[in-house]
Amino acid sequence: MKVWSKIVMVLIIKVVVGCNASLSDDQRKAFREEMEDREIKKVNENEIFRKALEIGRDVSGKSEVDQDLRLFTASLSDSLALNDTERKVLMAYIYAPDPTQVEDNIQKEGLDSLIYSKYILDEDSVGRVLFVKMARAKAVKAL
Repeated sequence: MKVWSKIVMVLIIKVVVGCNASLSDDQRKAFREEMEDREIKKVNENEIFRKALEIGRDVSGKSEVDQDLRLFTASLSDSLALNDTERKVLMAYIYAPDPTQVEDNIQKEGLDSLIYSKYILDEDSVGRVLFVKMARAKAVKAL
């Protein structure tokens, strides 16, 4: 599928240039960026997980995040509203002997999603888990 989109993009550029239409610098830059985004990259799971961990750590301190990320916190009382993977991560933090000593981590959710999680203490010393959900493609594109 990606090969076809690359071929189509090249054909579009050739047609535009072939019709004696000149491209502005902004248009050339946009075409170049589009081609780079569609470039096939070979990455391994470790690289993807490291980048997702980096993205999660970066956004965990922010109150607003990109629209392609989902940032939320949960406690034991919120467990019914979580999906199976989120619930398992929450339980792992809650039942750890000292959850403040557990490192933040990345978990797979299905084939195309990743979940960053980190244990935090609220002002009233209530433990919560911070979750950042992201598409796997976001981490791959950021590499």
